[in-house]
Amino acid sequence: MRTPPARTATCLVLAAFLVMTAHSQIDMAFGAPASATIDAKRAEADAANRRVDQLATDLEFKGEELAEIEDAVDTTRKQIASTELKLAAADADLGRSQSILNQRVSSIYRGGKMSIVSVFVGAADFGDFITRLDLMRRVGRSDATVVASVKDAKSRVETARQALVTRQAEQLALRNRARAKRAEVKSAYDAQRKFLADLTGELRKLIAQERERQERIAAQRAAEAAARAAALARNNAGRAGARTFDASTLGQPHPAAVAKAREHLGVPYVWGGVTPQGFDCSGLTRYAYAQIGIDLPRTSRSQFRVGAYIPPDRLDLLASGDLVFFGYDGDPSKIHHVGMYLGGGSYIHAPQSGDVVRIASLTGRIASRGDYVGASRP
Repeated sequence: MRTPPARTATCLVLAAFLVMTAHSQIDMAFGAPASATIDAKRAEADAANRRVDQLATDLEFKGEELAEIEDAVDTTRKQIASTELKLAAADADLGRSQSILNQRVSSIYRGGKMSIVSVFVGAADFGDFITRLDLMRRVGRSDATVVASVKDAKSRVETARQALVTRQAEQLALRNRARAKRAEVKSAYDAQRKFLADLTGELRKLIAQERERQERIAAQRAAEAAARAAALARNNAGRAGARTFDASTLGQPHPAAVAKAREHLGVPYVWGGVTPQGFDCSGLTRYAYAQIGIDLPRTSRSQFRVGAYIPPDRLDLLASGDLVFFGYDGDPSKIHHVGMYLGGGSYIHAPQSGDVVRIASLTGRIASRGDYVGASRP
């Protein structure tokens, strides 16, 4: 039999919708597709990332240590410069003291200028030493004390300068070791980052390949679901319990009911359950809608008769909050289950004994079980 144009257009719209919702499901469920290979590579990348973080911390720590040493070297360098200025000043003071003392010695030995060094160490014989000793007595203790104190001050400055020079040498050695250690950590850090980048590239490639594979599977399932939904719609047209479709009767959807249902993900299935302590399929939908002020009948079969009907081949009309129904052999007169459409080809439901409230693929169920009989919008 030749397919009517309207039916052909509907099938095309349905197929396009199923492909789009299948891809949407992949983005939600397989945004980061999983496989044993991907999981292993992801674990390796996670470990590499943790190593990068640790090396980054080590690098910062070594950098702080080096900065402290650099500061200490700079401080010591400034102290040496200051000490050298003090040493120059001490040299000037000593020169002035020696000049004054030499002038006094010169007044005794009018024959010319005599340095303080020659007074103490320049004696040629014992007689000369007696003469110089006499000279020293003449110069006086006060003058000798001035020269001695200046020499002592200069000696202390020289000692301090030498200590600073020694300290600087030690600090420079520490700095060189710190620089070498930081360079070592930096090299390890750079190598680890490259390793992580390579791993990330491999992981992205694996994910892309897996996503393509999942998309092919989803497209195939979408095509199967479209064909199955169209067949269900044709079969239901002549069955008892079938409802009439009128797009003009569709009112506004109720996404708020979905939000209420989501609050109870993981709640156990309980036959006859109508509270958050346990739900059966219709108990969940009735409870969620009651939270937004809409009263639904108790059973899935009675809920099927409420609201505007959407046939199984018009998944493109489904909106968040619509009730989706399932019947034995796709028979609308034998409805046995109800869920609530979320969007993107998924629905939330309380499946069966031993299970919990969870989210599942509507398109996947249509393709695999063929028991979808349509939806209603309360």
